[in-house]
Amino acid sequence: MLLSVGYVIASILLLYFGAEFSLNSAEKIGKKLGFSPLFIGMVLVGFGTSLPEFFVAHIAAYDEKMTMAVGSLVGSNISNLCLILGVGSLLVSLKTFSNGLRKHLVIHCALIPVLFFVAYNKSLQGLSMFLLLGLSLAYLQMLFIEMKQSRGMYQKEKIDEQTYILLIKIIIGFVFLYLGGELLVKGGTELAQGFGVSEYIISAILLAFGTSLPELITSFIACIKKIDTDVIIGNIIGSNLFNCALIMGSLGFYKADLVISLNTELIILAIGSVGLLVLNLFKLPLNKILGIGYLGLYGFMVYFWIS
Repeated sequence: MLLSVGYVIASILLLYFGAEFSLNSAEKIGKKLGFSPLFIGMVLVGFGTSLPEFFVAHIAAYDEKMTMAVGSLVGSNISNLCLILGVGSLLVSLKTFSNGLRKHLVIHCALIPVLFFVAYNKSLQGLSMFLLLGLSLAYLQMLFIEMKQSRGMYQKEKIDEQTYILLIKIIIGFVFLYLGGELLVKGGTELAQGFGVSEYIISAILLAFGTSLPELITSFIACIKKIDTDVIIGNIIGSNLFNCALIMGSLGFYKADLVISLNTELIILAIGSVGLLVLNLFKLPLNKILGIGYLGLYGFMVYFWIS
C-alpha cells in the first residue's frame, strides 16, 4: 500500500514538472511567433495541460482499463471546469466576454450532447468515435483559421538559440509526462484494489485531480500575476475540448465498450458549460459568488462519487 502511495506521489511530481517544462516553453514559443493570448491559452496551454490526461488515458486503455481511462478524462473535465475556475474566481474576477471566446464556449456546450450520445450508446467505437473526432477536427480547423487571422496583430520576436532550448525542454516535459502517466495508472490501480473501491472512482477523483494539476497551477499563477484572463478561461475550455473530444475519441481505436453510467457527471458538465455561455452572452464576469457555486458543483460531484 505504501509503495502504491509512493507511485502516486512520484507520478504527480513527474506530471507537474513535465507540464511545467512543456507548458512554459510552449507559451514562450507562442509569444515569439506572435500568437494572441486567447490562442496561446486555447491551443498551446490548453493542449499542453491536456498532455497528462492524454498519456494517462491511453496507458490505461492499452492496459485494458477503459473504465479508468474514461474516468480520468471525465473527472479531469469536471475538476477543470468547477474546481479550477471556482478557485480562480476567488482570487480574481474572471472575464468571460472577451472577443472570440463565445464560439469556443458554443463548441464546448455542443460537446455535452455528443457525450450524452456516447454514454447512451455505451461505446466509443463507430459513430461515437466519429462524432467526437469530428467535433475535435472542426474545433482545430476553427483554431487554425483564428491563428492565421491573428498572426499579424501581435509583435513577433526573433527566433534564436533560446527557441531551440525551449524545444528541448518541451521534449523533456513529454518524457516526464509519459513516465508520470505510467506511475499514476499503476499506483491508482493498486490503490483501488487495496481499498476495495472501483477503478472508476479512483480515476475520477485521484487520477483526475493529478492530471488537472497543470491546469490548476497554471490558472493559480495566472491569477496571482494578474495575467490576461483569456489565458485562464482559454486554458480550461481548450483543455476540456482536447480531453473529451480528441483524447476520448481516440480511445475508440482500443475497441472497448463503456460499462459505466455518466449521466450525473454530464449533467454537472452541462450546468458548468452553459453557465459560462450565459455569462458570456450577458457580458458578466465569473465573480466570487458564482465561483463558490462552481466549487459547490465540484463538492457535490465528489460526494456523489464517494457515497
